[in-house]
Amino acid sequence: MAMETKVVDYLSTVERVTRELAEIESVKQLPQYISSQLSSTLNDDIQYAFVDRESNKIYESAHIESNVKNLLPFFLDDKFVDELKKLDWSVIDSRGVRFLFSEVFEQDIDLEASFLIMPKKRGDTIVNFSVLWGSVKLEKIDKEEIDFISSVCNASELKVANLIGTSKPLAGDRDLRRKAFELKEITGMGIDLTSLGKEDFFGSFLLHVMGRTLSKTAVILLSTNENNTEYAPVASRGVLKKFVERIHFTDKNSFVQELRRKKEPLAIPDLLDILSDEERDNLLKLEAAVLVPLISKNGQIGILTLGERINMQPYTDKVFDSIKILSNQMVMAVENSKLSNLRYAFSRYVSHQLVDGILSAPEEIKLGGERRKVAILFADIRGFTAMAEKMKPEEVVDLLNTYLSGLTGIVFKFEGTLDKYIGDCVMAVFGAPIAHYNDPERATITAIEMQNYVKEINKTRVRQGLPEVKIGIGINSGYAISGNMGSVDRMDYTVIGDVVNIAARLESIAGKGQILVTKDVYDDIRYVVEADFLDTITVKGRAQPVDVYEVKGLLAGKYLNVLERMEPYKIGHYLSIARDAELIGERLDFTPEELIKLRSAILLIDIGRIGLSEGIFNKKDKLTPEEYEVVKSHVLRGAEYAEKKLNLYKEAVELVKYHHEFYDGSGYPDGLKGDDIPLWPRIVSIVESYHAMISRRPFREPLKEEEAVNILKEERGKKYDPEIVNIYLEILKQRLKETVEKGAHA
Repeated sequence: MAMETKVVDYLSTVERVTRELAEIESVKQLPQYISSQLSSTLNDDIQYAFVDRESNKIYESAHIESNVKNLLPFFLDDKFVDELKKLDWSVIDSRGVRFLFSEVFEQDIDLEASFLIMPKKRGDTIVNFSVLWGSVKLEKIDKEEIDFISSVCNASELKVANLIGTSKPLAGDRDLRRKAFELKEITGMGIDLTSLGKEDFFGSFLLHVMGRTLSKTAVILLSTNENNTEYAPVASRGVLKKFVERIHFTDKNSFVQELRRKKEPLAIPDLLDILSDEERDNLLKLEAAVLVPLISKNGQIGILTLGERINMQPYTDKVFDSIKILSNQMVMAVENSKLSNLRYAFSRYVSHQLVDGILSAPEEIKLGGERRKVAILFADIRGFTAMAEKMKPEEVVDLLNTYLSGLTGIVFKFEGTLDKYIGDCVMAVFGAPIAHYNDPERATITAIEMQNYVKEINKTRVRQGLPEVKIGIGINSGYAISGNMGSVDRMDYTVIGDVVNIAARLESIAGKGQILVTKDVYDDIRYVVEADFLDTITVKGRAQPVDVYEVKGLLAGKYLNVLERMEPYKIGHYLSIARDAELIGERLDFTPEELIKLRSAILLIDIGRIGLSEGIFNKKDKLTPEEYEVVKSHVLRGAEYAEKKLNLYKEAVELVKYHHEFYDGSGYPDGLKGDDIPLWPRIVSIVESYHAMISRRPFREPLKEEEAVNILKEERGKKYDPEIVNIYLEILKQRLKETVEKGAHA
């Protein structure tokens, strides 16, 4: 193949690969795609793996030999990477791999395949590897082929980062100025974008490279709304700032419509017949000679303008091919940067555990918002203004930081969203952007824990001779409008509506230490809490009066607090069991009241463990006969407590007593078999076993979900009711399908 022809083919392939990568929705599909493209272009069977050190994961193509599979994990080994950093190699072949293993692990390895490895750095840190292996071609590879492979791997890396969101926003302007990027020459063009942050910085860096390589001037405009109908400049080079700042294009501009129609770079002379005088004037101010559309799967997200070339040569097809490669990589980079920015933005509102769930479908995060059923919580310090007037400024700040940090942590613990701080008031939302089946419960439990937290900080304040803090809390549930609201420059995720106003009204009338809820909330939590009807109030602007209930605490609240201290997040474990048990109950046609009672009773299943040694329950070794008798006794103790102390309903008492019975009679305390075991315990036995298997325990590591599912299948009809197991397996299968469809597994 002649050099010029080969390079043109490589450019064409890189452009096509970059474009087609935009359609891939799962990171697991990507290695096999890259493998097939490299194999067909280089006429060899070449396999590909992406080793991501940031997430500690390896993504490989389908065909993988055992010796390669054993080799790949070493790229996650710190000793291996530290040695490689000393050598500062940009490309490693089979000889290099052998040398590294000899130096680091003092062993010779027999490689059955040829290797080509490309480490990627961010600053001084190696963040990932592109690993290729094959038969002949990789042993005799030239510079043009290495550059081609490097460009394909660069595009693959950007797509992986886009799918799994591993690209981290850099800290501070100083780091942003030190962004790592390098220019790979493939007859003049090719780029590797390894690190992203704010789009204006990213645009400036990219345009700087392109300006030096292609044009005297350049401007990048990005969409300012989710519909991609308006575009504003974010970075420029070589154009007077006063001209750039005044530019604003929309989808009504003729050249924007032409770019959308053709989806190709367009030279200004070819557009003169359709341009209006105003459009010509604006493009002239930008000194634009070429317009390049920036197209993602969501439409045209931007426009790149390029001025005359530095060498005064015309823009040839070859140069246009290079521009398309750059623009496609830029689009992936911008999309990935947006994902990182969303990750940062939402980390302010919700717990880090929820961020990935939110970003699994970022296109669903809408500026205009949507109508959702939510529970709203307001918590406010009573008499704070008068208290603050008597305190030093630094004491006020210290109090607010302690108070707000603690309350925010509790909101995150129960997977709520921090809407905003209003002075000393906290507003939290449960149900947006992530909804749960029992958001009113979560909001109420959050409120109870907030009151308990304030009691704890008051103990410290009393010892220090400081006044006590008392808070009032109001909760309401119903439908509200939620979403990112505000201007393009400043958006906040929030909710609005009557449901919010009523919650705020309840908080305003709540006394010191009170938790007030509406009847809508009470109806959802009446089997979970102790609560009394308090009053009927009127709310300004609302014709119907509002019934108000005061929550005194959780049923068996002391018990739950004790278990939570012994095993943090135990309540969250019970809520997960309750969620799945309720889904099974729905399939079995439980009434709404039965579902509420079932999920409420599940919070009490281990009440009998109070007072017993937790060391027995978490023992790594086999239990002695005496210890096993202690374990068995907890269900009897719990059932007695539930019946005589808490006066619970019959089904709840049976659940506490029999949730460790097994379908084949091998459980305890009575060795019941089959349908002799009440229905609720049969359900919870299966669900609790599954969640226990996939959770970390002091005496073992968690099982993978697939392993836990296989155990359920193996014990179907033995330990577990086969009908209920089948229902639960369908629920788990559907959950996995939904996760896959959203790309959360990528």
